[in-house]
Amino acid sequence: MRRKLYCKLVVPVVVSVLLLAGPVDASIVNTKHNLSASGPGSVTAVNENRICIFCHTPHHATTVTPLWSRPLNTMIYNLYGSPTMASRPGQPTGSSRLCLSCHDGTIALGILAGAAEPIALTGGITKMPEGDTNLGYDLADDHPISLAYTSALVSQRGELKDPSGLPPEISLENGHILQCTSCHDPHKNPHGMFLVMANHGSALCLSCHDKTGWAASSHATDLALSEQACQSCHQPHGAPGSLHLLQSATEEGNCLTNCHNGVGEGINIQSSINKSYNHPVDYAVGVHEITENPLRMNKHVECADCHNPHQVNSQDAPLDNAPQINGRLRGVKGVNTAGTVLAEASNEYEVCFSCHADNPFVNSSQVFRMFQTTNERHRFDETNPSFHPVTAPGKNINVPSLRPEYSESSRIYCIDCHGSDTSTRVGGTEADGPHGSIYPHILIAQYEQDIYPLPYSVTNYTLCFRCHDPDALFEPGVTTFSNGMNSSHRTHVRGHGVPCSACHDPHGVPQIVGATATGGSRLINFDTRYVDTGGVFDLTDQSCTVSCHSGNSGYKSYK
Repeated sequence: MRRKLYCKLVVPVVVSVLLLAGPVDASIVNTKHNLSASGPGSVTAVNENRICIFCHTPHHATTVTPLWSRPLNTMIYNLYGSPTMASRPGQPTGSSRLCLSCHDGTIALGILAGAAEPIALTGGITKMPEGDTNLGYDLADDHPISLAYTSALVSQRGELKDPSGLPPEISLENGHILQCTSCHDPHKNPHGMFLVMANHGSALCLSCHDKTGWAASSHATDLALSEQACQSCHQPHGAPGSLHLLQSATEEGNCLTNCHNGVGEGINIQSSINKSYNHPVDYAVGVHEITENPLRMNKHVECADCHNPHQVNSQDAPLDNAPQINGRLRGVKGVNTAGTVLAEASNEYEVCFSCHADNPFVNSSQVFRMFQTTNERHRFDETNPSFHPVTAPGKNINVPSLRPEYSESSRIYCIDCHGSDTSTRVGGTEADGPHGSIYPHILIAQYEQDIYPLPYSVTNYTLCFRCHDPDALFEPGVTTFSNGMNSSHRTHVRGHGVPCSACHDPHGVPQIVGATATGGSRLINFDTRYVDTGGVFDLTDQSCTVSCHSGNSGYKSYK
């Protein structure tokens, strides 16, 4: 009788202490973890007024500390995994296993050690209801737990803060094990989600994670995104994209669905992606990985191939100092002109070479030429007899057709030709970059190359004329390029409807497949759809011998 009286007295005393302990949200009494009949949540007992009893008991406790009142299951959980993980945590242990006795949804909430019957809950509820708090046995979409968070891990993994500098709110079990209770305090909820500290601007996340370049990134500094910060893209529990705990099940969805879709806070990229010619970000799902080697990766294209979401910023935007990258491309891998993989690209073309050079899936050339390769690194090789000045200044020291803003020493970007037809680079409002265009090859302006003969119109070659002056090419006497009717450009393009592309290779003429200084200069690399494979351009003789020339075996001099 005295023991029963003691138990009846201790509960109201404990409750009174809890109520006097501070603000109501600093006490378990006013949180959803109060499963008693007085609890404020949707899961409460029918008659049970004791609060702590659902987890702890002074009598008949299990062997688990602290005085644990619930049975623990022995199920095997499916764990989070990532190629970037240096730690390999095992099955949940310690306090995390205690949390899961409710939150994996497999054991009735009212079952207590030593009790003859489970505590009845309102509405006939037994186990944790389906929803965000029911994690199930599949923890692959949840932040990893029960792992050793040590200085050795920080040294091995990188981009983590040393545990010696963690704020006092974050505790590591036994001094080094990261558990559920490192982020969640089950006894009070002043910050929401039972977090141990306020997470404004992802302060809790950033207490451990130290992503390179994050503090200066657009995702950290933009007022519309700074409050959610990490949670704008990541979800620590039940993440649809389990790899890296992304908010979307698809890599591109994380950017487009949440933000860059014309409705969210980011610049609209979706409208460009929707155009007829685009980088097909939906080609593959679950293939891209931050550790991948561009020279050996499987075919795919994702936003993160070109943009590092933790470092992307508006520094030096738009691109205006070719070939150097700006903040939009900072922190992504690249491949240099020698074919070497770079941890971080410093030039824009190196980002492009990650996919459009030496990897095995570049095999989709649309135009076949005399000197043919689909490796763009080879086409822009500065040892070639000629190339557009992307990787280096061009070889021709006399190009009188150039508009005044360009010279023979000028350099250009890939996106000076490839990008949205309504991008800021052509006077529009959409983002620069090769996201999508109404023109083939994701070109920013019209460039006809698939019709011959083609009646001349200046609009057919708008892309070319962004840098080259058509008057200098076609009008008599303007330059040495336009010597009356004898002008080869005027005769071919205007007179015979020959598209620029029939003779000129817009990227470069690769010496690695046989081009020479005599036969491959001036970007002459015949389109074999219109000129047979035996065509010859001779710079020294200033002549062409091609199948489209009548008489004299196709030979024609331009002296």
